Amino acid sequence: TLMGNDQPFSVLAFKGEEAISEPFSFDIELVSERASLDLDALLHQPAWLSFSSRHGIHGQIERITRASTGKRLTHYSLTLVPRLAYLAHRTNHRIFQRLTVQQIIGQVLKEHGIFNDAYVFAGFSDYPARDYCVQYGESDLHFIQRLCFEEGFHYYFKHASDSHVLVFGDKQQAFTPLKAPTPYVPGSGMVAQGPAVNDFQMSLHACTNSTFTRDYDFEKAGRTLEAASHSPSRMRPLERYSYPGHFTREQEGKRHSLRALERHQSRHCVVSGKSDQPALLSGHFLTLSEHPTAAHNGQWLLTRVRHEGHQPQVLEEVASAAGEGFQGYRNTFEGTPEIASFRAPRVYEKPRIYGSQTARVTGPAGEEIHCDAYGRVRVKFHWDRSPDTDARSSCWLRVSSSWAGERYGSVTVPRVGMEVLVDFVNGDPDCPIISGCLANSLNPLPLDLPANKTQSVFRSRSTPGGNGYNELRIEDRKDQELIYLHAQRDLEQHIKHDCRLQVDGQREEIVSGNSISVLEADEHRTISADRNVQIKGSDHQQVASSVHTFAGHRVLAQAGQEVHLKAGALVTLDAGANLTLMAGGHHLVINAAGIFCSTPIQLGG
Repeated sequence: TLMGNDQPFSVLAFKGEEAISEPFSFDIELVSERASLDLDALLHQPAWLSFSSRHGIHGQIERITRASTGKRLTHYSLTLVPRLAYLAHRTNHRIFQRLTVQQIIGQVLKEHGIFNDAYVFAGFSDYPARDYCVQYGESDLHFIQRLCFEEGFHYYFKHASDSHVLVFGDKQQAFTPLKAPTPYVPGSGMVAQGPAVNDFQMSLHACTNSTFTRDYDFEKAGRTLEAASHSPSRMRPLERYSYPGHFTREQEGKRHSLRALERHQSRHCVVSGKSDQPALLSGHFLTLSEHPTAAHNGQWLLTRVRHEGHQPQVLEEVASAAGEGFQGYRNTFEGTPEIASFRAPRVYEKPRIYGSQTARVTGPAGEEIHCDAYGRVRVKFHWDRSPDTDARSSCWLRVSSSWAGERYGSVTVPRVGMEVLVDFVNGDPDCPIISGCLANSLNPLPLDLPANKTQSVFRSRSTPGGNGYNELRIEDRKDQELIYLHAQRDLEQHIKHDCRLQVDGQREEIVSGNSISVLEADEHRTISADRNVQIKGSDHQQVASSVHTFAGHRVLAQAGQEVHLKAGALVTLDAGANLTLMAGGHHLVINAAGIFCSTPIQLGG
């Protein structure tokens, strides 16, 4: 039945398969007296395929084909799928932040017009929000199925004649029991009074009976994060060890480990069978009765059902399409015990990024540097189409360093607007890490290349809003070798022991302000040649004890106006040969021969 369409169709045959945590798909052959139906108008329309008066499948037409046309009837074929299957036709690269998996799934479904009335999370436990979750090149369908696998969720469909509902669950209680038991009637000629299971088989398989997982959290670097789960078994331990476990809390690790074990264990006991019971649908419990093996009677979770139907009687002039002699409805099914927690197997691997990408550092408006206590920054990936260009653009990314120890190492925080090189731990799109910075047309290099190709430079910039910079530059051009240091404001050196400086050539020092030196011990200075000091102001020297000046030849002192010598007690002038005092054109000479004066000496005034 096509919803809202009165076109006359008759179903000739159908075949389809539906399973837990998979979109169903049914190929249906139809006939109609109308040879020119508008296929475009029928595509994407909802439809109901009935197996009986009360049971069937509701979906949307994903494909429709006009086939051969006979004398009276035209053959058509179509594929019926759930609305969820349409999510396979859209891929995306995007980031979800601080959302639970349920919220992420709900957001993706809403974007496809699947609203709250078309899906339900049945009896879910509480799950922590994911700080950072990336959909990287996946279709929306693959993305949802991967998230369900990672958390141990499953889904199935409930059908009505006018709609179908997508049911998510994380426990066995989310599955629905069928209303009535179905008897076992072996296919050996016995006639059933109604729908029955005519073939039922059980298989046991060896499987993993122990899981172990481990992870690392740099914020708890001293702790070992690990979790394990075990199933009672007579076999030796068959452990499945996974790393990384994608958890940072012990409770999460335990849940991941247990659900991984349940996933492996759900294939331990598998049943299969055949029936003509149209009520059988995956995600429902089949109650089997009247089986001669008592252990088989009870509830079984239907994990996969393949449906098939033929009604060649709709053809009046063509009898060759009788479905190989089969008429009516039948199915085959697979299932697991009711008590065995079902976890869907992995269908799609998580995308991996085994190379580097570039991104742009982001931050709040007006900030030039935005980081946390670990020096982590946020970035905007070039593939991210979201409007967020500020601090909400990504998770915090750790920044690789050449050295990192306990309160020692090197730190250079990438600044807002810089282009950085991003790698991914274990190739995981959810675990980006910055390994370096890159120049581009907006952020050119701090020197002109190739003209200055012999130079190596480390230059910073004053922030916020500054144009100044600090710089260390090394020139390696032959015969021009240079190490250049520029401080935009202050330069401080703290040397806790010795400092030695050796200059083989000339040393120049220019200080535009004051120069202050404090020596807390002795100063020893040796000058191998002349010393010339020019003071353009005054020279003030204060000595707490003694001043000793020794000259091998001469000591000359000259003042333009005055020379004052003052001692609190004694002034001694000692000359080995002559002492001459000169003033006003006269002189006084003291030597070994006596005291001589150029003018008579008047004593007493």
